[in-house]
Amino acid sequence: MEGTRSLRDEKKAALRDELSVTTVLLARERGLDNVRVEDIVREVGVSRRTFGNYFSSKEDAIADRHVQRVRTAAADLAQRPDDEPLWSAVTAALLVPYRAHGATGSAAGDQSGLMAVLATPGMQSAVDRGARTANAVLAHAIAARLGVDRDDPLPGAVAAAALSTLLSTLESWAASSQAGPLEPMLVAAFQRLGGGFDRLHA
Repeated sequence: MEGTRSLRDEKKAALRDELSVTTVLLARERGLDNVRVEDIVREVGVSRRTFGNYFSSKEDAIADRHVQRVRTAAADLAQRPDDEPLWSAVTAALLVPYRAHGATGSAAGDQSGLMAVLATPGMQSAVDRGARTANAVLAHAIAARLGVDRDDPLPGAVAAAALSTLLSTLESWAASSQAGPLEPMLVAAFQRLGGGFDRLHA
């Protein structure tokens, strides 16, 4: 029974990911205002009701990409060596999903598409909700690594610093007229901020 539940969960996660990715790709191609939920579910081959089981809107489907990447990072953080400095461990984990999903490219089309999607009216509230969820996910993983109570303010502060740096760097990369690789920008930004946090260990 446990194996059946695990397989079901994997299938649901895969479908959630497919819906989210498809929404992002369609929004980049057509502009978010020109994408309907009907277009998304037709592309994926599911019903509108199925889409509603995962997301309340196309904007939430796009914002979910950030949340799922942070979940991947949180899982990686749990596996990192205990003696690795906290900030180094957190930021290295945050780079993992971008490497895994090939998100470190430099195509100008990807940049302009991202900017167009993020600038669409109505996206900001979904982005804000996603950011809050992502911060809670990462803070929980940091608390577990440090062995502190979830009410301790430190994990939340570290998570907020790391994710704010991540998002601001992504925005700078997307807005840049020089389409360079994303990963070196993220690494440099994390390193500039991390001197103080690296004195904290698990």
